[in-house]
Amino acid sequence: MIKKISPFFTRLIPVAVFLLLPIGCAVKQLPEASVESAPAYRSELADPEAKALYAYTQYRLLAVDNRWDEAINALRRAVAFDPASTYLHMSLAKALLHKDLPEESSEILREILQQAPDNFEAHELLGDLLGYQGQNEEAVEHFRQALTLDPENEMVRMRLAMALGRMGENDEAISLLEAMVAKQPEAKLAHLSLARFYLENRQPEKAKQTYQRLLDRHPDQQQAILEYGRLLEEQELFPEAFALYREGIRQNPRTVSVRQQLALLYLHQGRKAEALEQLQAVRQLAPLNTQALSRIGLLHLDLEDWAEAEADFHQLLQFGEDDGRNRYYLGLALLGQQKYQDAIKVMAPIEKTSPVFAEAVLQLAYIYRQSGQLELAIDALEKLRELNFQRPEVYYYLASFYGDGKQLEQASAVVAEGLSRYPENIELLYQSAILEEQQGRRKEALMLMEQILSLDPEHADALNFIAYHHAEKGTELDSALNQVQKALSTKRTGYIIDTLGWIYFKMGRYAESRSQLEEATSLLPEDPVILEHLGDLYRALNLWERAAEAYRKALELDSLAVGVQQKLDELPLEHTE
Repeated sequence: MIKKISPFFTRLIPVAVFLLLPIGCAVKQLPEASVESAPAYRSELADPEAKALYAYTQYRLLAVDNRWDEAINALRRAVAFDPASTYLHMSLAKALLHKDLPEESSEILREILQQAPDNFEAHELLGDLLGYQGQNEEAVEHFRQALTLDPENEMVRMRLAMALGRMGENDEAISLLEAMVAKQPEAKLAHLSLARFYLENRQPEKAKQTYQRLLDRHPDQQQAILEYGRLLEEQELFPEAFALYREGIRQNPRTVSVRQQLALLYLHQGRKAEALEQLQAVRQLAPLNTQALSRIGLLHLDLEDWAEAEADFHQLLQFGEDDGRNRYYLGLALLGQQKYQDAIKVMAPIEKTSPVFAEAVLQLAYIYRQSGQLELAIDALEKLRELNFQRPEVYYYLASFYGDGKQLEQASAVVAEGLSRYPENIELLYQSAILEEQQGRRKEALMLMEQILSLDPEHADALNFIAYHHAEKGTELDSALNQVQKALSTKRTGYIIDTLGWIYFKMGRYAESRSQLEEATSLLPEDPVILEHLGDLYRALNLWERAAEAYRKALELDSLAVGVQQKLDELPLEHTE
């Protein structure tokens, strides 16, 4: 039977003294009369309780040395020598929990409670253990038992509330916590827990009041600031959230977590400079905070402060690779400064297992293309294609590079493969349409453009393509006009403006055509087709010299432009010198 208190603790001092003597050491001889009446000497080291104490002492020393397997074995020996000791059994249960052996620990605690149902510590520990295992209903019963034994124990009351909450019994949990905060207004954890339960119970206003009461008493309570701030942000009460964070920083200028959350709110609001200011403050307070440094680097990239971003990610690389991300972002910073070779050296070592591997290869291909190494760009993307990366961009850029190299058949094959995987990818559909047009298959190109508009009716380039087709043919001009005006409402480029001007020309609305074509020419002064359109308009307006100038410029840009030389030759001779 397990008894509540081990007797060897009452004898700790004499046993400790005996432990200092050699085993079997003789004691000082007594007078003969005393010897006859004294019992025979028996070393206390042979006593089971003394052996238990010795094993327990070994356990403590081994535990301090973090040798837990040996420590638990020593504690098991102590229990074996003194099986009636509740203290030793409790110590073993705790040690087993430390080694993540909850089942054996639970068994010991239940045995203790079977022998001593009023053992407060066993109820408390078993409740914790059961709650950890998700057996909340039984945990609640043990916490209730513990609270019956010690009604004033607020930590057990808190544990009971937490277990009830895990069971979904929020109302009772809230009642317990409300009683706690009423009795102990300074109890920080009780306030925080109560606010969280109010949130789970869909009582945000009560949660806000609870956070505010806590902050009235403890203005620098960071966890309350962070949780209350997130609640205000969720309710889109951004001015109140800003005020809360700023006050938290005023109370404690060295708070890193509040500054970080304020920076994120600034970012959410698009206030990048203010976000950067807070993150720089975090960097000063916590130089090893890589998360803050990474966000600073990304902000510098976003603001195109390339040199600052380069310095940031160089420093981050000193902390580690971060699965290739730091290399990738450093490469972007170098690319922004047109340091192409440096960017290649940084990005090339990124491993295939990196989450940014595909992005890195795409950027490398772009760098190769920008530096005139088209074949290397194609090779890089072909390797990515062979690795079967599921990214439509791989097909899009690979086809573009083949197109740049006038390898239209290869480009078409790549796009076709991409569309077989991503049949509704608008970029690939548009690219396919352009390739069809380049190979003289206008009908197929128009069908693809119509397919794009079925997926995205506002797609400006598809609208412009179809409108220009009708302008060239001189058919369905009213419909074409509506389409190009719709395109211009979302995207204003020289090509779309040229289409509008050309439609007006075909409709005989020369004044409107002139304003559009002149604007298109100013935006794209080296496009021979737009110059030819402008020349045709000037010719229609009998502005012979201007028409001749436009045609000559078109021929300078494209000496083989079909029909332009003939148009120039047909102008009245006296106006073409």
